[in-house]
Amino acid sequence: MQRWSTKRLTYLSLLASASAFGSVIWSSCGQHNNLSKPADVVAAEAGLPEKVDYNLHVKPILSDRCFACHGPDKNKQQAGLRLDTPEGAYEALAKSGKTAVVPGDPGGSELAHRILSADPDEVMPTPKSNLTLSADEKALLLRWIEQGAEYKQHWSLVAPTMPEVPNPANDRWSRNDIDRFVLAKLGDKKLTHASEADKLTLLRRVSLDLTGLPPTPADVDAFLADKSPNAYEKVVDRLLKSPHYGERQAMEWLDVARYADTHGYQDDGLRTVWPYRDWVIRSYNANQPFDQFVTWQLAGDLLPRSANINEQRDKWLATAFNRNHQQTQEGGVVDEEYRVEYVADRVNTFGKAFLGLTTECARCHDHKYDPISQKDYFSLYAFFNTNSERGQIPYNGEAAPTVTLLNQQEQAQLAYIRQKLTPLQKQLNPNQPVYQQRFAGWLAQAERTQPKPNETALLAHYTFDEENRGDAEAYDEKRNAENRKKDEERQRLEARAKAAGKTYVPKPEPRQSKTRASVEQDPRNAFLNSVNDTLHAQLGGDVDNLPRSVPGRFGKARFLPGDSYIALPYEMAAFEQNQPFTISSWFKLNKVGSGLTLLGRTTGPMDGQRGYQLDLLGDGRLKLMLSHVWPANALDVESVEKVPVGQWFQVAFTYDGMGKARGLTLYLNGEPMPTRTVTDHLIHSIVWGRHKSHWAQHSFYVGRMHDNFYKDFAVDELRIYNRCLTPIELPRLAGKPDALALALRTPSANRTPEQRAALYTYYVRTQDPGYRATFDSTMVYRAKHFMTLTDANQVMVMREMSQPRRTFLLQRGAYDAPGEEVTAATPHFLPALPGNVPKNRLGLAQWLLGAENPLFSRVMVNRVWQQYFGQGLAKNVDDFGNQGALPSHPELLDYLAVRFRLGDGAAVKPWDLKALHRLIVTSATYRQNSSVSAASREADFDNTYLSRGPSYRLSAEQVRDNALAASGLLTRRIGGPSVRPYQPAGIWEALSTRNAVNYVQSKGDSLYRRSMYTIWKRSSPPPMMLNFDASERHICIVKRQKTSTPLQALVTLNDPQFVEAARVLAQKAGSTAQRSGATGPAIIDQFFKAIISRPARPKELTLMQQLYADELADFQKNPKRAAELLSVGDYPVDKTLPPAQLAAWTVVASTLLNFDEAIIKR
Repeated sequence: MQRWSTKRLTYLSLLASASAFGSVIWSSCGQHNNLSKPADVVAAEAGLPEKVDYNLHVKPILSDRCFACHGPDKNKQQAGLRLDTPEGAYEALAKSGKTAVVPGDPGGSELAHRILSADPDEVMPTPKSNLTLSADEKALLLRWIEQGAEYKQHWSLVAPTMPEVPNPANDRWSRNDIDRFVLAKLGDKKLTHASEADKLTLLRRVSLDLTGLPPTPADVDAFLADKSPNAYEKVVDRLLKSPHYGERQAMEWLDVARYADTHGYQDDGLRTVWPYRDWVIRSYNANQPFDQFVTWQLAGDLLPRSANINEQRDKWLATAFNRNHQQTQEGGVVDEEYRVEYVADRVNTFGKAFLGLTTECARCHDHKYDPISQKDYFSLYAFFNTNSERGQIPYNGEAAPTVTLLNQQEQAQLAYIRQKLTPLQKQLNPNQPVYQQRFAGWLAQAERTQPKPNETALLAHYTFDEENRGDAEAYDEKRNAENRKKDEERQRLEARAKAAGKTYVPKPEPRQSKTRASVEQDPRNAFLNSVNDTLHAQLGGDVDNLPRSVPGRFGKARFLPGDSYIALPYEMAAFEQNQPFTISSWFKLNKVGSGLTLLGRTTGPMDGQRGYQLDLLGDGRLKLMLSHVWPANALDVESVEKVPVGQWFQVAFTYDGMGKARGLTLYLNGEPMPTRTVTDHLIHSIVWGRHKSHWAQHSFYVGRMHDNFYKDFAVDELRIYNRCLTPIELPRLAGKPDALALALRTPSANRTPEQRAALYTYYVRTQDPGYRATFDSTMVYRAKHFMTLTDANQVMVMREMSQPRRTFLLQRGAYDAPGEEVTAATPHFLPALPGNVPKNRLGLAQWLLGAENPLFSRVMVNRVWQQYFGQGLAKNVDDFGNQGALPSHPELLDYLAVRFRLGDGAAVKPWDLKALHRLIVTSATYRQNSSVSAASREADFDNTYLSRGPSYRLSAEQVRDNALAASGLLTRRIGGPSVRPYQPAGIWEALSTRNAVNYVQSKGDSLYRRSMYTIWKRSSPPPMMLNFDASERHICIVKRQKTSTPLQALVTLNDPQFVEAARVLAQKAGSTAQRSGATGPAIIDQFFKAIISRPARPKELTLMQQLYADELADFQKNPKRAAELLSVGDYPVDKTLPPAQLAAWTVVASTLLNFDEAIIKR
């Protein structure tokens, strides 16, 4: 394709010269202007303003040159001098007694002497800093001191008030209040506004701005035909109602929300988060009040529960905003280290997205330039530190907490299941008369027969009475020697066969059935299940530290010294959350300490600790949990009392199979233990991930959880039952008298109420046939219920912990260096949290949206303005602090901020985002022509004062979407999972480890969805979009960088998506021409209307016809080249069109797709 690209570039340059829009003005914003000027300060004073203003003239100098050493960061303040506050500047220094700034007295001000000094040991800034002051800057500082050295509060920290709208003289240009502010500023700068853009330019501009898509040829024709005075306003209203409006706004917000389809970090596995993207689109399209839009994302889980189930689901779903950060799946990480990173990301995102402040600079120390202290940072951190989460997230399943999102089929299925469950659960009420009637008959018979304990539910009983079976290391050496001998024999036979010119085919070894004797040859297979004399339990771990035989509570026991464990057979005790079970064992602890797992069957952190386990906490209490993904999707209870150390004790726990924490009971030495519920939120399977998948499953272990081992304890008499034993059955397992037999032997008149109640519970749950049948049916439907939920989409959201975490100021920002304890609070330099709001994320949202907050509404309208003009009224949209630029139109910014928050008192309601967009795009300011005159370029180079209309390249998504739309390929379906369009082979494979390794390209319509639906893998973002400056989505981004590189031209010339789009546009035009008899000029005109929304000009028609003729002649001579070009892309080639003609028209269409009007908004 190299030759096609070269020729197209030639014609592009000719086309540019033929167009009225052949040149592009690129703006460069935010760079410091350190021009070399004469050092004559006296001469510089002639150009000073009459009144020097602190915020406008002085603070930018001090912030840039002085605050790093003499600013808010107390740990970095040199000589004890602080220049960002009047108190610090006016106060005499402790050591020297000198004063930096004496108002009205430059001679008495040490600052004045230091900035004028020629002595390298005295001059400020120091030569070592590589910073200098110009003569003008020195003169400004001196004049400021002479005039009283007045400090003012930073402009953005003063709450905006509604300014008086200017009334410029002879104003016949303004269409709304925006224009009056702009016109007044233009007058101040002795500038004039530009004329209005032509209709087609305006139509394309506003269509791209409001929907991200170009107008269709039909839209162009309709707008040209509409001669009414409000034709443009009708277009605006139509576009604001378009479902593509929501997509366009969501594109901006997804950068802010750091949306991605993968977790990031090394393993970068896939996550389900596209439903959050769909919610954002729906919210924008519904024009959800913006205060609600923000509140739901910050704290939707803390709002009062909605009666409408869909609204409540969306409240939860919106909080995915706080979970969109990177998360690690890597094994072996320090859990708390990464959890701290997640909370820090939320603080940083909150600061940048909603306050326009660089809060991240205060994580390790006080901010160098802004008054954000490290304590302020961690006080904000406390708001986000109470989510029920962990640092290492699972490979299988979404990291808890999550919200489950059901499709229509799943909703119908659950409704049917619940319909079946409701009457069954009523029948499980044990106090029904029918059970009581049958109980009386059973009791009379049981008193006569004295039944023995019911052991039919006993699955396993390991006594651990077996002696040590031998040396595991010697056994391994013997096996290794046997295997080496077999290998040597195989190699000898292979060599002999090769020498004879034959191929050695080994004889299959006879399959030997495992016998007890063969199994027990391995000393690790140490224990038999005494229930059926099978299913060996195995010793595991370090061969030098395998569990050893010691005297037990009954006979022998096993002592686990560390780095070792006991593993039951894989098929043993794989209980699901609808299966009741009981586990009992004796333990003897030498000590308590770090807190690890005594026994259980879980996957460990790799799969979210799916399963169940009994832990010993560091303080000696017990913790029992069942989990799908711990900690939030789980049942979790802790004992109130501690277990004894240095003596044998029996622990049992029972689970009733009903999926609630109240169904978990801990027993110590046969007596129920008081417990505290930590988590009662088990929704999904404790065995499987989605669609019965899992990353790893483990056996039932004693002394081990994944790669963590508990040491210095002994275990004896392990029993596992597949039913929930009743309280009357437990004392016998603790070596106490059989409470069931005792109660039955006790005469009825002498039984205590507790004995009678315990007997009744035992009867109903174990003996009554009606109850058992109902229970079994209930469990069948319960399994269907939670498996339906398990297979549904889950999205990570926020959910508060039952016991909030304490928050500490982390020294140097390190997770393991806690300093003083802090509580949730807003930064000290901003209004305090009102007393009537909760001190949580909901209260933070209410504070953010309050009238006293000086930042939020300004920050938001400034970013909206940036969408239309390429830069905000305050250019540093992410920094409203001391380092940020002053707004070019401060009164206009405040007007828009107050109007956005309060509405206009009439038709426009508070927080009406569509009304804000409409106000901007219907203004005369927006409707200006973007052509640049020499005078305008000189006086307003980067259009700071809005002397002309906007002109800049489309976003990465819009460049691709424009090509798809022009060709007719674009799939306009709204929402849904992410897709995988064309991308170069091998990119994912080169950078992936073990998750989402292979990039499997989508097929059909999914290839042509809008770019915002392209799958976003953080370690390998879509290369086409990266080339066009899309953000990588690792962190919150509120303004993308803008670059111009050769790679961008190579993408639009040669990327299959663009080549295919050109070919499809060409063949559609060719098919139309075949039917209508249209000629070359008509086809070219069709291309222009489809791609750049206007007809072709005469000179452009001539150039494109010449290009077509050249290419046609070339392809007719080289049919192979034509076939090669037409083969690009999956969309079928129209075989009815002559290949050479179609290829030639494809080159023409491709050339126009690369024309600057195709990729630049004017």
